[in-house]
Amino acid sequence: MARGQTGAGTRMLSDPLTAIVRSLDLAGGVFLEGVLTAPWAILARISPTDCRPFMDVPKQVIAYHIVTEGAMRVGLEDGSVREAGPGDVVFLPTNARHSLASGPGLDPVPGRDLILPPDRDRLARISFGGGGDVTRLLCGFIAANAGPTPLLDALPTLLVIRTQHVATLQWIEASIGMVARELTAGRISSAAVMAQLAELLLVEALRLYLERTPRPQGWLAGMADPRIARALARIHQSLAAPVSVGALAAEAGMSRSAFVARFSDLMGSGPARYALAQRIEAARLLLRDTDLTAAEIAFRVGYEAPEAFSRSFKRETGLSPADWRAAQAP
Repeated sequence: MARGQTGAGTRMLSDPLTAIVRSLDLAGGVFLEGVLTAPWAILARISPTDCRPFMDVPKQVIAYHIVTEGAMRVGLEDGSVREAGPGDVVFLPTNARHSLASGPGLDPVPGRDLILPPDRDRLARISFGGGGDVTRLLCGFIAANAGPTPLLDALPTLLVIRTQHVATLQWIEASIGMVARELTAGRISSAAVMAQLAELLLVEALRLYLERTPRPQGWLAGMADPRIARALARIHQSLAAPVSVGALAAEAGMSRSAFVARFSDLMGSGPARYALAQRIEAARLLLRDTDLTAAEIAFRVGYEAPEAFSRSFKRETGLSPADWRAAQAP
């Protein structure tokens, strides 16, 4: 799946949303196929075991299921339920524990207990149920290893993307089919293919979600505004080389004053404050998750001098970088 491909891929590559998603350092995998016959109900959640054939356990995991045939109900522990049909993609941005079922009122069994291991010709699989109507699934995960991730944090716990457009449905099925063939041919280590699929799936899901949500809230409200979305993409792509508010306004095609007012209205803070918050959050994650020195982190998040970074970090968090890192130690 080359980055220069035509069709859906080309459209998305010019998207601010693609730029944001690409900054998340995504990876992923398709690890399970399910053939389920009514009545059936299972409990599901991505585990470290599911990730290990592809990578170390990632920082943030989005679980997803693609319904290739039939239908199902998806339920959360809070009682909320959504329906999903052929071609629908079910996303769980926080990897919440959930149930999948052919209908209401069924007691789910742990899906983990039903998994048959992969063999030379197939993915790991579940074949389960009472012999009635068939539902077929492909199950996978998207892993984000970079931060901060306001895009992911802004999503609902359960998101069903209804792929009503034939071109979109064909693209999803073709992409998943390609990765499934990679896996069954013993090429699990094809990290580039997995990362490309994760990126494209998430971009398409988010694009459709924004199109079908009349009044998105919080961070997604900014992404729903084409001009502010371009500025957000520039900020997230440029943490190591911050741009001025004037340059962001030019990116958005607005006057500086109009841009600042619109950005502040949608995002709850001005563009300079927002950009600073992203740089400090990125620094926190690097301090917590890596052995990089404070000086190395300073340059990664756009400070020319470590002393300026330390002052800024302490002003925002109340602690020096060294003290903040020490406070995270177990």
